[in-house]
Amino acid sequence: MPTGPTAKYRICYALAVTVSLMQLSGCAHTVKKTAGAGDGQVEVDDVDSLETFNRFMYKFNYGLDTLILKPITTGYRFIMPARGRVMVTNVVENLYSPVVFANSVMQGDPKNSFATLWRFVLNTTFGLGGTVDFAANAGLKARSADFGETMAMYGTDTGPYIVLPFMGPSNGRDAIGRAVDSFLDPLNYAGLEVTIPRTAVEAVDARSRNGKLLDDVYENSIDPYSTFRSAYIQKRTSDIRHAEADRQKALEQMSGKQ
Repeated sequence: MPTGPTAKYRICYALAVTVSLMQLSGCAHTVKKTAGAGDGQVEVDDVDSLETFNRFMYKFNYGLDTLILKPITTGYRFIMPARGRVMVTNVVENLYSPVVFANSVMQGDPKNSFATLWRFVLNTTFGLGGTVDFAANAGLKARSADFGETMAMYGTDTGPYIVLPFMGPSNGRDAIGRAVDSFLDPLNYAGLEVTIPRTAVEAVDARSRNGKLLDDVYENSIDPYSTFRSAYIQKRTSDIRHAEADRQKALEQMSGKQ
C-alpha cells in the first residue's frame, strides 16, 4: 500500500467520489430572491457569483445521484430492515466523533468536547462498536461540528457559494473545512481498503435518510438548484449560530460554577 501525499490524495478523492451529493440534504424551501447568510439577508447574486459553473456541476452531480447512488440506496433500503439502518447510522456518526471532538476543542466548547469524547468511548464499548447509541440512553448528547464551522466562529468569511464535483453544495470556507476535516479523521490513514468501504456506507446512509426529501425537491421544485442553494446557505447559517450559542452557554455555566 502506498504512503505519503500520493496515498492521501487518493484517499481524499475516494471520499469525494463515494459521498456524492451527501451535502444536498436540508429542508426544501420556496425559491426566493434572497438567501440567508451571516447575520442578515443578502442578494443571491452576491453569494452565487459562480452560478454558471455551479449549475453545470449541479447537473453533473444530479446525474451521478440518479445513475449510481439512488439505485444502490433503493436496494439497500429493500434489503436492510429499519432497525438495521438505524444501527448503520449510529456507526457512521460514531466513527466521525474524533473530527467532532477536535473541532469542539478548537471552538472552545468544553461541554460538547466532553460529551463527544464520552459518547465515543461509551458507544464504542457498551454500544457494541457504535451500533447502539448507549450514550444517549445515559443522557449524553452532542452536536456535530466541522472545521468550516470552526473557521466561521473565528470570523472567517464564507466566500462564494460553490457546488463541488461529487460533493455538492459548499462555499469557499466549507470547502477548505472539508479538506482539513479529512486530515483530522484518523480512519483516513488506515488505507483505501478501510476508507473506501466506510465512505461508501456513509454515502448510502445519507441518501437513505434524506432520499424522500431529495426526490421531492427534484420532482416538485421549479428550480431545484436554487432550492438546494437556499437550503444549504440557511442550514449552515443556522448551524453556526447554534454552535456559537452552545459555546457561550457552556462557558457561562462554567464561569458560574467557579
